[in-house]
Amino acid sequence: MATFLRRADLIRWAGMASIGLGLAVLIVYAWVEYINDPGISLIDGYWIGRVPWTPAGVVLILAGSAATQLAGAAIVLVLGDWLRRLLLIPILIPPLAWWLTGLGVAPFPRFIGPDPVTLAYSLPQAAAVALILPALAVAALALVPVQPDRRVRLRAVHDARDERSADC
Repeated sequence: MATFLRRADLIRWAGMASIGLGLAVLIVYAWVEYINDPGISLIDGYWIGRVPWTPAGVVLILAGSAATQLAGAAIVLVLGDWLRRLLLIPILIPPLAWWLTGLGVAPFPRFIGPDPVTLAYSLPQAAAVALILPALAVAALALVPVQPDRRVRLRAVHDARDERSADC
């Protein structure tokens, strides 16, 4: 179990690093487009979206968020208390809905799946809210140290053998 938890923790950290690297790629490339044409904004630089950097940044974010959510959820399910497990359910609903839409299972107007990269590129706000924020929330749930069990454990004061010996 310890090996599984170490690997899950490593995958969670790698996923968060992938999210950060993907965001950095998108920001730097939007900045490059802004420098090439100072009359545009950074948002316009993002929408130019030249290949291969923009899709690479989006794929890094998608892979990192999925890895962080899955590994973090596994850590919370194994080590977490009942409150963390309960909090995990509403946190994982938006990513599940987004992935179902991105893979073409759930319908979405003007989108023909399966193409999660296009969905993430064309709706970056939805991808940020439904993928990046839940990934960070799951990672935070997995990072918070496990509190010791503070329930009182009662045990019998007398053993059955003690009662028999007292009767003699």
